[in-house]
Amino acid sequence: MDTATPAHAEAAPSTTVQRIIYKVGTPVLLVFIIIGFYWKLTLTSQFTWLESPDMANQVMPWQNVQALAFHRGEFPSWDPYLWGGQSLIGQAQPGSAYPLNWILYSLPMKNGLIRRSYLHWYVALIHALAALFAYWLCRDLDRSRLASLIGGTAFALAGEVGNTDWPQMLNGIIWAPLVLLFLFRAVRGRRPLLSAALSGFFLGMSWLAGHHQVPIFLTYATIGVWLFFLFRGKRIHWNVPPLAAVSAVFLALTGALQVLPAYEYGKLARRWVSPLDPLRWNDIVPYIIHRDHDLNLWAIFGMILPGVHVEVDPYVGFVILALAGLGIALWWSDIRVRVLLVLALAGLFFSLGHQDVFHGFLYAVLPLIEKARTPAMAVFLFNFGAAILTAYGFDGLAAHPESGWPRRIGIWAVSAGALMMTLMLAVMLSKQLHMDHDDRVVMVALVALLVGALILAYHRHSLGTTAMGVSCLLLLLMDLGNVTGYGFAHRLEKNRALFLHQFSENQDILPWVKAQPGPFRIKVDSREIPFNYGDWYGVDVYGGYTASLPEHLIRLGFDSERTRNLFGTKYWISRSPRDADQVEVHQFQSGMKAYENPGALPRVWTVHQAFAISSESQIAPVFESPQFDPRRQAFFLGEAPKLTACAGDDQAALVRTQFNSVTLEATMQCQGMVILSDNWFPGWNATVDGQLAKLWEADTAIRGVEVPAGSHRIEMRYRPASVRLGAWMLALSLAGLAALAWLRK
Repeated sequence: MDTATPAHAEAAPSTTVQRIIYKVGTPVLLVFIIIGFYWKLTLTSQFTWLESPDMANQVMPWQNVQALAFHRGEFPSWDPYLWGGQSLIGQAQPGSAYPLNWILYSLPMKNGLIRRSYLHWYVALIHALAALFAYWLCRDLDRSRLASLIGGTAFALAGEVGNTDWPQMLNGIIWAPLVLLFLFRAVRGRRPLLSAALSGFFLGMSWLAGHHQVPIFLTYATIGVWLFFLFRGKRIHWNVPPLAAVSAVFLALTGALQVLPAYEYGKLARRWVSPLDPLRWNDIVPYIIHRDHDLNLWAIFGMILPGVHVEVDPYVGFVILALAGLGIALWWSDIRVRVLLVLALAGLFFSLGHQDVFHGFLYAVLPLIEKARTPAMAVFLFNFGAAILTAYGFDGLAAHPESGWPRRIGIWAVSAGALMMTLMLAVMLSKQLHMDHDDRVVMVALVALLVGALILAYHRHSLGTTAMGVSCLLLLLMDLGNVTGYGFAHRLEKNRALFLHQFSENQDILPWVKAQPGPFRIKVDSREIPFNYGDWYGVDVYGGYTASLPEHLIRLGFDSERTRNLFGTKYWISRSPRDADQVEVHQFQSGMKAYENPGALPRVWTVHQAFAISSESQIAPVFESPQFDPRRQAFFLGEAPKLTACAGDDQAALVRTQFNSVTLEATMQCQGMVILSDNWFPGWNATVDGQLAKLWEADTAIRGVEVPAGSHRIEMRYRPASVRLGAWMLALSLAGLAALAWLRK
């Protein structure tokens, strides 16, 4: 494998303490740089990254409900608080399977709620990890510590990594440097089996992060790199397929904890990808959805112009572009530079979506690409490649002093800055020195002038290497500080602080709800309380801001009055009634009111009549029929249990409910069915007095258990085989890595 030599030899320390400082000092400095860069989140309590509809209303409650599960000693596999309950780990986006999230969920809560300051530090530390991973890749590519510091900073703070709000997206991206680091090690023969396994393991960590889009793009990019090394030099390198196979095995083992539950859930749910009807698992995401979520050609200007973007911010700025250009020009003989360049360009062109014909071709022929409905997200590959090439560019200044490329690129940067300054001045003069547009472009022009001047000064030996590196790093931070974190909302900005304040409103609703005899569900008016109230407060709510729902709820008519009553939705919280028969029972201080639904069923009841229907097309007509009484009857798809009719009243009660288990007690006059108005889903099992019993899908949606005459204790537990198998596979992956690390050959 063709490689470059180090830019310059770094003197080895002589003492143990010096060696520790030598190895650890720069990474520690890098972490402090990232934490300091995010001062708005880490050093004050005035700003937040959570002020957007999705972050405030969905992501923050997701984090809270999982922390609540951890503090109750349970793994957050199931969310009991929204829509009658559904698989939390199966939805993937909450990030339940991501091990680093477990640290966040284990931290102390305040009044039963996750601390906002933890979420602020959480995001800052994710970027710190991104910086460290990129730093280690740069070091492994023989880059100097100063160059690696610049490269790590560039990866963590620029482009999509620096500006993505979604933690499940960000957590997937940050593993890209380690995937490539160990792939490069494997193909160059450095403990190849272990390196290939680690490359697959870290790619699997990306799949554990939550959202599927980034792992799909990163997986295909990794496959492309493996294929390149397989066919490099117009011949087949037979050592590559076994290594790629080992990597694939560890990818499958590691990612299984998230992929298997998501696959199970996906087949039984429908997902909203647009205002169109929700799609089934086997439905193709229409290409018009991809067209609506690509980068757009004009957003390429957003690489150097702050704020020019729609889906994803691709901003990298002139420091990164200039140094990356130097890296390409000065280290072209290093095959890894060419790989990084191809990765960067592939990510950029793919992110253009419908404006790049190759995206449409790949959408049509490659598995899972159509599921990744936001092509713009692939631009992270461009940001990644450019950041690592930045380290090459900085070292190239010292390694290739004879080259004319530093002079060319320095002149280009100075010219670009001067041109931008001239154009800005002309616009201002035409408007009588009135600035009515985003003035951050002035900083961009200034940075272009300065980085060009620095490159020219260093090329003329007027500047030392350390001074050059520190100056470039400071310019990079100043440049990116005008984009990354620039838009964090201040709590006093009334026109922007629109969502989080709603969490502190209507504080008198929760005590009233908890004081009512239960169990029951409520439904809140999303126009008044848009965030996931159930996940935030641990209250059973029929409703919620989710990306998907179990298909059986869609079939029943998930928001119809009859379905709400079936799921025991006793109270509607709003300013006015929703249904004609609702009765006002309480008024809150804010003007919100509680309305009781007289038709709501109890959470637990018994039936002694059951009948079967033969097809899904019969579900809605039967369920909506006035002749069907869910208090006395239950219907089943395909096969129905044989129940006994008898006189007298049964007694059934919900004794205890937790995240992954429910306990009921029932006294039956004769054999019948105890029904719990919680969603049926694979992985739930039931016992009656400790004996395993069949869990029926009553009314094709909720859980029912056959119970004989007498008093009985019924327990239901959520122990999905997909999660247990995924956990064993992850453990096997870790054991395999340990075994390979133990072997020296």
